[in-house]
Amino acid sequence: MKVERKIIIRNKQLRRIRYNLREIIIRAVYDEIERLSSISDLYGPILDLTPAEEKEVYFLEGTKHNLSSALNNSICVCPLCTRADKDMIYIPKHETWYCIECQEKGLIWYPCHGSEEDRWQNDYINMYYELKDKFEKKYLNKGDFNLG
Repeated sequence: MKVERKIIIRNKQLRRIRYNLREIIIRAVYDEIERLSSISDLYGPILDLTPAEEKEVYFLEGTKHNLSSALNNSICVCPLCTRADKDMIYIPKHETWYCIECQEKGLIWYPCHGSEEDRWQNDYINMYYELKDKFEKKYLNKGDFNLG
């Protein structure tokens, strides 16, 4: 898809059906990941393996990673809050579905916000200024301190 798309279901019965279908898919993915983990555990330590066995273990690990990333990018679960019972919105730049609550809270990072590091740095700076203002209002306006 090339456009943001919201999927909102208002009918309670349809919401329950949607949630149950999502749960079936999520459990199937986790069961498959668990099955692949038990198979890769049979091989033992990676340093003791032959090159052919090592390839098989890496293939199993790659398959587990692909399954978990496919689940995170699917409409079944929000990758930020991991909730499966919410209405979802598709963000084409991320090629991922997020819940509408995470989008409304501004938790989704967009490239126009700059790098993620800059975003968090900006949040810390804003938090510092807010706390500084609260401190000044609470203590410095009472005349208890003389800064000057």
